[in-house]
Amino acid sequence: MTVLQYLSGSYDNRRGGFTLLLIKTLTISTFIFALLEIWRPLYFLTDDNLGGCFPLLTGIGQRIVDGKSPFIADYIFGGNYDLLSDCSLFCWHPIYLISSLLADTPARLLMVDVVAFFFLMVGAAGFVNLAYFLRQELSLKLSDGRLILYTLSFNYSMIVLTTGSSWVSFLGNHSALPWLALGILQTSWRKGLTIVTLFSLHHILGGHIAATISDSIFLSIFALGISIYRHSLLPLMSWFVGVTLAVGLLLPLLVPAWDGFFTSHRAAGLTPITMGKFAVPVLLFPFSFFFSTFSTLLPLHYRFGTTQIFYSSAFVSCAAAWAVLPAVITRIKWRFLELLCLLLLALLAVMIVRPLWLSEIMLQLPLLKSMRWPFREILQFQFFLHLFLVIRPQGGSLRLQRLLAFTGVFIFVFPLFFLEAPSFQTMKLDRELLFSGGVDAYWKQVRPLLGPDDHIAVIADTNMLERHPFDVPYTLLGAYNFPILIKVKSVTGYSVTTPYDHLYVKTIPAWNIGIFDTNQRTSVMRERANVRYITLESIKPLRITLSSRNGSVIDLTPYVPNK
Repeated sequence: MTVLQYLSGSYDNRRGGFTLLLIKTLTISTFIFALLEIWRPLYFLTDDNLGGCFPLLTGIGQRIVDGKSPFIADYIFGGNYDLLSDCSLFCWHPIYLISSLLADTPARLLMVDVVAFFFLMVGAAGFVNLAYFLRQELSLKLSDGRLILYTLSFNYSMIVLTTGSSWVSFLGNHSALPWLALGILQTSWRKGLTIVTLFSLHHILGGHIAATISDSIFLSIFALGISIYRHSLLPLMSWFVGVTLAVGLLLPLLVPAWDGFFTSHRAAGLTPITMGKFAVPVLLFPFSFFFSTFSTLLPLHYRFGTTQIFYSSAFVSCAAAWAVLPAVITRIKWRFLELLCLLLLALLAVMIVRPLWLSEIMLQLPLLKSMRWPFREILQFQFFLHLFLVIRPQGGSLRLQRLLAFTGVFIFVFPLFFLEAPSFQTMKLDRELLFSGGVDAYWKQVRPLLGPDDHIAVIADTNMLERHPFDVPYTLLGAYNFPILIKVKSVTGYSVTTPYDHLYVKTIPAWNIGIFDTNQRTSVMRERANVRYITLESIKPLRITLSSRNGSVIDLTPYVPNK
């Protein structure tokens, strides 16, 4: 009996039953991961993962090799920056630390993809365990093939979220959800408490803090529902005691992060306009769910705009979407667990659509008022949807069921052959510069122009950036967390939760990727005398300059690598 079989209670006497199913699922999931990497090498190295996580892991790995604390950043926010006080930048999970050891090796560009692969395998293993457990407990007529389909759909449906529209840490949340639900469903308090405690540690250490909080809210509702149904406090107690134990064990790490968050500008919350701006349009939600990225072909594109339409279609889409139809048309009596999943799906759908009245409520609540994108709710929606598909019997003929399952997978996969990288910001220029060695060559010439005590501040016209965000080589400017990569100290970095007392300059960049607007130059200049300004003068043609308070302007454009 394996550890996974013991924890899930999924051991049976059939030769190779659970073990063979798990091996098959993980093998297929690995194969899909490999296909993604062939389709676009370093599939996960875009957007926040490239500009935020990758440099951070580089700095952590280099400090570990040097025998120093990995939780100090030497080059962002003035240097000697305490990562443990910034809840946006923490990388506590062992897989982050292990992956960071590749920083000074030829495989350094693989760090983020190694983390992503680990989390996806944990998520796949968790969902297989959960589905297998429920198949036994509820005597479900669920074939191995359909179980594998739902597992793979759960693992890869959130294709944009998993590729870099936000931190790879969201995959930490994704991978923990099935395990935590499995712990809540256990009828043995030892197993339930063990699973919840273990994967709460994984959830907190590897997940995005906003998603961890949001997950906990909905899993609490799930645990309460199971306790009411069973007339037992065991599910609720397993959940709350397990989470409490995990939080207690991690308290030395959580206290500085918690304190840091509430002394950051993000703790003050967002504006109603910003809160509502990133909601998924009501009309687009069902269409994108069933038709995936085909939604980009709709006339709705002209109504909602490119970013909104692609965001909505790529996040809400689901490979197993069409399997919902035979699940709801069957006349089989509804179980409580099925209805509980539907209730949670309805609540999550409202939060994803985020009507104005809900935004107003969220803005009055601590923590929730600082949550911008509904990544968390879409992630949870996908989980409870796939849990519903596992437990709800299919109606209609077997032929119809298979046809609809194939239709969903085809509609989800087919557009990928014609799309570019499914990410908000592919950072195509920066990827090319990193892969070709252009970044190192550029900074090898620029770095000597800086004094030993100089810190850079990136300046640009933010209106110009908004018009051409995909045409800017951020690695050459030193924006995001790239100062770690290029070993140049910056007055800022990429975080929205930097504690005020940790800021090198009190002026908050107009763009949270560490770029000040041109009208902020004087403000920064007043604060620090040792600041050198890297200014993006124009994008087309590209012109970058280096200047200081009293020095002359140096044109850095000649150092830019030729394409």
